Amino acid sequence: MCNKHQIISENIAKEFLPKRPDTGHKYDFGHILVIGGSKQYTGAPILAAEAALVVGSGIVSLAVPESIYAFTVVRVKPEIIVFSLPATSNGCISSIALDSLIEYIQKRNVDTICLGCGLSRDEDTKIFVNNFLKIIFSSYVKLNKEVNIIIDADGFNLLEVENGIIKNLKNQEWRVILTPHTGEYKNLLKIDTEEWQKKLKNFDFCKEVEEFAKINKIVLVLKSAITTISDGEYVFKTNTPNSALAKGGSGDVLAGIIAGLVHQVKNYNKTVINYRPALKSAVLGVYLHQRTAGIGQQQKTSFCFTSSDIITFLHFAISELTDNV
Repeated sequence: MCNKHQIISENIAKEFLPKRPDTGHKYDFGHILVIGGSKQYTGAPILAAEAALVVGSGIVSLAVPESIYAFTVVRVKPEIIVFSLPATSNGCISSIALDSLIEYIQKRNVDTICLGCGLSRDEDTKIFVNNFLKIIFSSYVKLNKEVNIIIDADGFNLLEVENGIIKNLKNQEWRVILTPHTGEYKNLLKIDTEEWQKKLKNFDFCKEVEEFAKINKIVLVLKSAITTISDGEYVFKTNTPNSALAKGGSGDVLAGIIAGLVHQVKNYNKTVINYRPALKSAVLGVYLHQRTAGIGQQQKTSFCFTSSDIITFLHFAISELTDNV
């Protein structure tokens, strides 16, 4: 069973927290691009983008299908740059959005992408997702910066997988963080419900997450009441289940938090053990997400605490980790 993991504690979170220089400017703290949204799911990408902003990103951009652009602009925080992408007849991001999106990433020096929140499962959007990943990680495409990608929600559901291998992630090494819950993980591996129930009876979360991460050279955050994280070498787990987080949008906020941390951790965090930046970002993000819910639960109860409240209360969790906030 799981005997090699580390429990994500406050001390680990403090160790992984980036040390932001007072002389830094906005470009030092990362340009995060959130790509998501559809006519059916308008709020998810806003939650992710606002979470990335509040966790310390220097610049946050949000790309949504043109079908929800007007709605998004009037709801999102004014600090966030919003632009529209071509949409399908169903109001989802179209595969013809690729050229303009790649151009934006190049021109604006985007270093971290959060892909999938509210994206939907439109067939043309699936083509967009897989072609986008193929281009981003192609050895023939030269971007201005090395890009990290957090893939969440429908971004995960749309991936092309064969025998446990994600096809379009072959040319990256630990620059991708996947954040599925157990149901999405089951769907990815095409396991039917009956087989999945049998599997869960003797399920070794640590081994499963570690092996999947190692095979695909990614960081996997497998979300459940007890979340498990691995880069194929190290394994971390939470031990603070909280039903306050069992709300729609909670995962979108987590994806945004992790995305907002990647560039900061990569540039402003050093640890004795040479953990990969993507792993440290995921572990720190999960800690802040759960700790914020713990703080918010005390004030609002687990009944009334919402996913938007995670963004509102996040500064309390960060304040506990540093005297400089």
